[in-house]
Amino acid sequence: MKHKNLGEDILMPAISDTVSEVVGKHCGKYFHELFQQPPDFLTDQDEFERFTAVVSVMLGKGSPSMLGVYRLIAANQPLVERLKLLANKDYVHINDTLRMWNPQPQETICIFPIVLAASIIRSMNERLILLAEELYTQYGNEWLIPYFSAKLFTNRADNVYDEFAIFLQDEALNRYIHNGLGRIYYDDQISSHTMSAFWGRYSYGSYDNRTFFKRKLAENLDARWLERLMEHPHLNDKVKFQVYNRSPVIYESYKQMVIDLLPKTIEDVRMRSYLGLSK
Repeated sequence: MKHKNLGEDILMPAISDTVSEVVGKHCGKYFHELFQQPPDFLTDQDEFERFTAVVSVMLGKGSPSMLGVYRLIAANQPLVERLKLLANKDYVHINDTLRMWNPQPQETICIFPIVLAASIIRSMNERLILLAEELYTQYGNEWLIPYFSAKLFTNRADNVYDEFAIFLQDEALNRYIHNGLGRIYYDDQISSHTMSAFWGRYSYGSYDNRTFFKRKLAENLDARWLERLMEHPHLNDKVKFQVYNRSPVIYESYKQMVIDLLPKTIEDVRMRSYLGLSK
């Protein structure tokens, strides 16, 4: 792990506890040092590559040392919020799931909750599922993303709706539900709502460690979600982190998030009108 790419091609796909312990200890040391930097610390290109490599190899791992990394990050949320990734750049690309135009602190703090959510999709490690609940219970806010995601894999659809739809009415929290729903698309081939993530890094002529993985929800989304999303539209909201299952797509679009939740063929007249689809 001494190379700046951290052996990503080997260590990113591996999720055994043996590998996770080694990676977790390295990541814990990295973040401990990062959080010691002064408030005006800016990541240059080399440091940014190291940061993205660390994010990449965290995927799917749930050993005790990796759980400690997430707890360290959650306890230092103000330090995460102030991170300046690639100064003077209006576009930050960590991987094809974590990409941000004009990143603001409220997006930066979502990076690691989304890492945890993607890790749950990848491995369904019970310790990560329990950790998502722990971090949400203790810190709230952005940790709602992995907690919500975990419940979609482990609970009945109606129970998930009853617990989480209320957050759509909260202006401070609805973005986290949107970003959770943004990881979901309707897979027409298997007629199932599916959560997915693109991961890994790419550098032209140097390396290509990109991968894609997905997992069916425990049950298809409760139909009330779609009604609720139409009743309380947030058309000006930018859903920063969402999957793009179909083309063409509009980046950061609330409406695109809704479209991806639907089957390819939409018969409902009201829904077609809302989405601006031809009759």
